[in-house]
Amino acid sequence: MNYTFESIAGYEQEKEELKRLCEIFSHREKYAAKGAKLPKGIVFYGGTGTGKTLFAKVMASVCGLEVFKIDLGDVEDEVTICRRIRKEFTKASKRKDPTMVFFDEVDKVLPDRHEEYVTDRSKTILAQLLTLIDGMDSAGNIVFIATCNHYDALPETLTRPGRIDKKIRIGNPTLSSREAILKMYADRSSCQFALAMEEIAKLTNGFSCAGLETLVNKCILQSDENGFVSEQLIHDRISEIKAEDIPRARSAMDDAVHACRNIGAFVVARTMNDGGYVLNLERDSVGNDFFNGLFSDFDSDYERGDDDDDYDYDDYDEDDEDDDEEDAEEEDIPARLYSKSDFMNAITVRLGGYAAEEIVLHKLYANVKYDFALVDDLLFAMSECGMLGLSHRFSEKRNERMYYSDAWTDRIYAKFDEIIEGCYEKARAIIEKNETLIRRLIPILVERQVLERKDCEPILERLGGIRK
Repeated sequence: MNYTFESIAGYEQEKEELKRLCEIFSHREKYAAKGAKLPKGIVFYGGTGTGKTLFAKVMASVCGLEVFKIDLGDVEDEVTICRRIRKEFTKASKRKDPTMVFFDEVDKVLPDRHEEYVTDRSKTILAQLLTLIDGMDSAGNIVFIATCNHYDALPETLTRPGRIDKKIRIGNPTLSSREAILKMYADRSSCQFALAMEEIAKLTNGFSCAGLETLVNKCILQSDENGFVSEQLIHDRISEIKAEDIPRARSAMDDAVHACRNIGAFVVARTMNDGGYVLNLERDSVGNDFFNGLFSDFDSDYERGDDDDDYDYDDYDEDDEDDDEEDAEEEDIPARLYSKSDFMNAITVRLGGYAAEEIVLHKLYANVKYDFALVDDLLFAMSECGMLGLSHRFSEKRNERMYYSDAWTDRIYAKFDEIIEGCYEKARAIIEKNETLIRRLIPILVERQVLERKDCEPILERLGGIRK
């Protein structure tokens, strides 16, 4: 198929960058005569379904480049992967005409730049790729083109100038681009839409190009016998696509971030409580049954662990358990009794994930917002119970009848900040002692997804154990 710039609907700014690249490669002799070095490598990056591969196809077609695609299929062993990469580079180098070596989703097989998810396999593949790029024809007859979902996960040894000379981000389409994309797909059919494409574009904020194509196609398939797409049908299909719960494989980078956060919380929790646990990649889990039980009393997303009942509470009467739980539901207070130290330890545990991302990954991601939301809930619970002292007590019910003064609330918030800082420093110290362990445990959890205690304990022992 012959692709042109018109094959890309919308994305005007990104197309301008592509046009400048195509101008250079289409007239490489002119630029070479001036002494210019043509780019060796280009990366198109952005979320799934945004059209990165289409940009590469347009470039190949417009510039007249013969494409040699590195197709890994279901291959997993590094020897075969390296052989296939080397094969495509070799075939391209034997051609006299300009060629493109195309590697789709290159980030799936390479180590990331901070090496938080590194295996010998990924190191071997990276070394092979770097060698081949460095050996490319300096006359500019070969260009290496790659796509990836997570540019910041690519190793710096690959993305430095001289190897990857141009990076173009292809994000989700803007309003004007969505309108152009919807119009392109709708014009290919004979159907009549009740809403103008401009109006549909306003309703599809956050949709990828693939999502917009799916929307138009679903509307066409369910149009009436006259090819009319009603307004109700459009709204229903938009809602359906937004709400669809289709399982999608997470990238290795996403899993590594979740693993780092959960392992960080787990390591901190383990220094305070040696109870049962299951270590996994789920968002609302700290890998400790006792603390998961505590959190479940303040956040319904947490589930109490099986071994939670093993914890020894002072003055806890098992005969009154049912009555206590019924009273708790009526009064909206936790069914179990916790001490001030339990709360402080829980806050420290929850900040363990934050500290782990900061120390091990060298950056923080949006997922840590859940940590602080729960920390705030715990702090207000401590204040309401009088655990911070009578001068730091805050009750929503009391405040509805008689407002607390600004000085009073400022004093409480200052106390909150003091507690958070103290708990964070404690969590950070534990993470720093166990940084190497966390780094080595991340790829193991990513690979297995779930580690029960009986499986995890031998691994911890082999890695040197948790340092308190």
